[in-house]
Amino acid sequence: MENFKNVPQYLYGLTPSQMDMFMTEDNPVCRQSERVTEQSISSASNYLDNGGMWSVRGMDDRGPSKYSMSVSMYRGSGARGYGRPRTAPPDLPSLLLDARIVYLGMPIVPAVTELLIAQFMWLDYDNPAKPIYLYINSSGTQNEKMETVGSETEAYAIADTMGYCKSDVYTVNCGMAYGQAAMLLSLGAKGYRALQPNSSTKLYLPKVNRSSGAVIDMWIKAKELDANTDYYIELLAKGIGKSKELLAKDIQRPKYFQAQEAIDYGIADKMIDSRDAAFDKRNYDEMLAQSRAMRRTAPGQAAAAPSGFR
Repeated sequence: MENFKNVPQYLYGLTPSQMDMFMTEDNPVCRQSERVTEQSISSASNYLDNGGMWSVRGMDDRGPSKYSMSVSMYRGSGARGYGRPRTAPPDLPSLLLDARIVYLGMPIVPAVTELLIAQFMWLDYDNPAKPIYLYINSSGTQNEKMETVGSETEAYAIADTMGYCKSDVYTVNCGMAYGQAAMLLSLGAKGYRALQPNSSTKLYLPKVNRSSGAVIDMWIKAKELDANTDYYIELLAKGIGKSKELLAKDIQRPKYFQAQEAIDYGIADKMIDSRDAAFDKRNYDEMLAQSRAMRRTAPGQAAAAPSGFR
């Protein structure tokens, strides 16, 4: 401030009043910088305040702008609805979770296991009387190059969680179920293990990548591989209903199954059909009417969303 007082009256074309605007704590720049926080620049805040579209009106004190058509349609208000959205739009996994659908669409690596177990635990807590739908399109613990990218224990953790849940778990092979993923497919509720007509299933024994080290380290890895193989065959026998000896003999080499062959072998029970009553369909017209009725009964208040829109 001392330097500011000693500068010439006109500096770089700025008048004293203009210079004072930049030096005081109550200037517009300082006020705006105080409003810029991690929350205020987040995507959720942008959606709630500006309808998902950037607007200059968010930079002044006049409040948020009117909302775009996409926001109005998302809120069920038609093409010209107004008002503040209650929440940010859900992402696709959240919508699937709300329909009690768990999707395994990657090799079984730790991050995938963490997500699936959390979803199973939440759905079982939310309503243990309703089934959980596990859709599978996974190469198991190996990638497309047959390289081991995950640990068998990750799949065993998912299998144990499926057994722990009070809810029935309906499984669907919607593409491929290889190795440990095929084991999870077979552990679904009997009578509700389904496949799509062009899906592929493969059983193979656990393996480890090439490794080197001391002899004792290699021996420890070999013992662990034997233990994982025994547990894999034990879980397969539980799901398929065949003896462990027969399964161990059949899958000494990778064994592929087309959809009907997998049903005949006992990995699954049926082909999935769009008219299958086991996989519940929702009446979204009824849910939308219920949502509108709740808004009419409590105007101006954020009413609880009906079941299916939470």
